[in-house]
Formats: sequence, structure tokens, C-alpha cells
Amino acid sequence: MTRSPRHLRWAVNGARTFDVPTDATRTVLAEIDRAVRAAHFRPDAPPHGSGAQAVYRRGSALGDVLIGGSGLSAITTRLGPLSVHGVVVVSLGERDPDSARVIISLVAGSHVGGDFVDAVEDALRLIHSRGVPVDDTGWSRAVDIERTSPANPRRATELGLV
Repeated sequence: MTRSPRHLRWAVNGARTFDVPTDATRTVLAEIDRAVRAAHFRPDAPPHGSGAQAVYRRGSALGDVLIGGSGLSAITTRLGPLSVHGVVVVSLGERDPDSARVIISLVAGSHVGGDFVDAVEDALRLIHSRGVPVDDTGWSRAVDIERTSPANPRRATELGLV
């Protein structure tokens, strides 16, 4: 089910799924990395064998308790490491021999959903501007991603990504 980005900003953790040519995956991952870092997420090495291509974190558990529980998250979500907790997982899989499926999912931290959605939209704009053909299936809830994917919040938790 495709959801509107506006709904995903505030209500649920969202995920974006799209297919790109296999030979463009390096470019696509670089644009995602740039955009997610610009949204104050910092890269973290995914555990070996998790199936995640990349993991990005923002905030901390302490910040989540202090800021997220106080109602101040609307003011402080852009403060980077002092902001509420958020985890983004990027999954890359083969769709067919010539194309790869990319899933970028906010598996934790709905308080930073607005920044996440903006980052993903920005990355896709730049990917399109580079002439990379994208077969975009649009936005969905992260929990609607296939249960075996590391981009699914339940599976990400099991794998220690959250």
C-alpha cells in the first residue's frame, strides 16, 4: 500500500522501496548516504550477517527519554546527537539479474520521521537528476516491508540493529 509522505512524517515509521539498474547501485547508495547524513544521522556498521547494506543512527536512548517524553521533540529534532532516537536501515537485494531492489526504512524513531522523509525525497531527486532510471513503488509503513528483510522493524530488532 502506498502512503503519502505527509502521513508518514508524523504518524508511523516509513519505508521507501524502489528498483534501480544493478550497475547504478554504487551511485544510489552514495546519494542515500549523503542525504541521510545531511539529516543528522550518523553511519554505523551493520552487524555481519544482518543483511543490511547500511545502518544510520541519530540521537540516543537518553535523548529519547529526556526529549521525546517531554514534548520538546518538535523543537529539538534537528539537533543531531542530542535529539530523539532514530535508526535507518538500507537494504539492497537483487530484483532480477539487471536490477536491484533498494529499501530505505526508518525502523525506529517516529519523532524524526519528517527529517527522514525529507532526506529520502532529496536522495531520490538527486538520483533522478543523475539520469538513473528508478522504478519507484513509493512509500509504505516500515512494518509492511517483508518480514525477513532487515528493513522491517521487527527483524531489525531481532538482528540488533535498533
